[in-house]
Amino acid sequence: MTKPLLKISIRIGLITAVVILLYEFTNLLFVYHYFKYEYYLAGIAIIALITGIILTNRYHRQQRAHLANSNPLESLTAKELHVLELLADGKSNKEIASANYIEISTVKTHINNLFFKLSVKNRKDAAKLYQQYLENPKSTFSPPSGI
Repeated sequence: MTKPLLKISIRIGLITAVVILLYEFTNLLFVYHYFKYEYYLAGIAIIALITGIILTNRYHRQQRAHLANSNPLESLTAKELHVLELLADGKSNKEIASANYIEISTVKTHINNLFFKLSVKNRKDAAKLYQQYLENPKSTFSPPSGI
């Protein structure tokens, strides 16, 4: 985890050094007399924004790849797992809300979070994924079989 962070830090440091060198180079050529100081600041802000967007996209791609390799149900909270269980039983939003003593809008939020975390588009696919998990449980909390 620290190696990617080190690589990112080095890249940002190199980019900053290049920007400083470019600024100094333009200083030598007296280009700064033709542009206002605010334009340079705006350029640096835009570069920082683009760098932030690129780094965020890379981070989310890595997170999605990590989640794709592991069991998707492990990323769910206890409440989301309970909602998924009721959803797999064929309960409606209203029935799920009354069973959990929550509002229907909260149930919809949980279901949308479920769909995102499980990478499914509808209730049927979510229920199917849950049923597959029940058929092949792979818990990391269970002891080894030789004990």
